[in-house]
Amino acid sequence: MAVASVALLASSAVGIAGISASQASATGKKLSGTILVGSIMPLSGAYATTGIAADNSAKLAVKAINAHGGVLGKKLVIKYSDDDANSTTAALDFKKYVSEGAVAILGSGDAASTTVAEADTLKFPDLGLIDDGGSAIYPNGPTKAPYPWAWSTSLNGYAVGAALGNYAKASCSKGLYVIHDNTYYGEGGLAGIETVIPGSKLLGNDSINENWSSSQPASAALQTEVTKVISSKASCVEVWLTPQDQATFVQLLNTAGGDSITVLGNDETDSDSTFSGLVTNAVLSKVKVISANLKVVQAPTAADKAYNALYLKTYKIKPTVWGQIQYDAVMILAKVINAAGSTKPAKIAAQLNKLTNYHGLTGVLSFTKKIHTSINGPQFVPVQYVASGTSLTTWKTVKN
Repeated sequence: MAVASVALLASSAVGIAGISASQASATGKKLSGTILVGSIMPLSGAYATTGIAADNSAKLAVKAINAHGGVLGKKLVIKYSDDDANSTTAALDFKKYVSEGAVAILGSGDAASTTVAEADTLKFPDLGLIDDGGSAIYPNGPTKAPYPWAWSTSLNGYAVGAALGNYAKASCSKGLYVIHDNTYYGEGGLAGIETVIPGSKLLGNDSINENWSSSQPASAALQTEVTKVISSKASCVEVWLTPQDQATFVQLLNTAGGDSITVLGNDETDSDSTFSGLVTNAVLSKVKVISANLKVVQAPTAADKAYNALYLKTYKIKPTVWGQIQYDAVMILAKVINAAGSTKPAKIAAQLNKLTNYHGLTGVLSFTKKIHTSINGPQFVPVQYVASGTSLTTWKTVKN
C-alpha cells in the first residue's frame, strides 16, 4: 500500500498521512460493516493531557481512513477508555475490548507494563502510544528482545535518556545527578542515560514514588532531593518525573539558590504546556531547563504542518507530539490490516514486523521482529526552554 504524497496531504481536509492511492480512490464508497479497535489512555491524573491528545488525534485518523475507503472496505471504529493510571483498570479494559471483538489495542499511555503483558498472554496486537516505548517494550533492556505482541510509535524512553545523557556528557562538566520515578518509566530513562554515562559515574541516583492518578506533586520528597543535589555540586540534575513534580522541583531549586544547576527533563517536559505552565516566568528565566524533542517537531514537515492546522481547527488547542504519535499508530494499523487482508492477530503481527519506511508525522518509521519501537535515538535533538525577561518563548534546539 503506497504512502500518501505531500500533494494529497495538502489537498485533503482529513488525509494528513498514511492514506494510500487505493484508499484515496475509494473516497465516497459506502462502507459495509465495522472493524473495532480499543484505546486505553490516561484521561485523568498526571498524564491526562497526553491521553487526551492521543485520543483526539486517533479520531482525526479514523475520520481520514473512513473518508478514504475504510479498512478492508469496512468502517474503522475506536472505543476509548480512561485507565486512571490504574493497572487493574487497564487490564480489565484490555480484556473487555478483546471480548467485544476488537482487532487491536492502542496503549496504555501510563499503564503499559500491564497492557503489553496482556497482549503477550493473549497473543493480541498492542500498539501506538505505549507509554515511553522503551522499557515498556524492551523489559530486559534496550539490547534485548522486545515483547512480541507490542509495537510502540511512542517516544522511546531509552532513546530520550540517551539523548539527554549525551547532552550531560558534553555539557555537565561537574557531573550529573539523577532523580527518577520508581516505575519502568523512570528506570527506562535511567537505563538510557547509563548507555552514555555509566551508573558509577553518576553523582546520585535516587528513586521517588509518585502517584500518577493525581496531579499533585510530591513536594516533601522533592525538597529533600533539592538539598541533596545542591550538596553534590553537580552541574546538572536529571529529573525524570511527572511534569507537575518537575515544575515543583525547579521552583524549589530556585528558592534554594540552585539556579546554576541545569535541570534535564524527559519526554513529557517539552511535549505540552503542563510543565512550563506551572513554573513562574521569573524562575524559568533563571533556571536552565533542557529536554529532548523529535526533529520533526522542531522542524515540521508539510504533513506535520497540515496536521497541526487541522488539529488546531478541530479542537481549538495546539497539538502535541502525543497526538502525532497516535495518529501514526492508527494509520499504520489500517495499513497493515489492509496489507494482510485480514484482522486475525497473527496476520496483523506479521505485517507489523514487516513495516518498512512508513512516512508518518513523527518520521520515517519501521518495525522488524527485533525492533518494536519506531522512534529511536537519531530522531531526537536536545531543546531548551528559552525565556526573555518575564516573557517566555518556546523550546529551541541547542547544541551539545
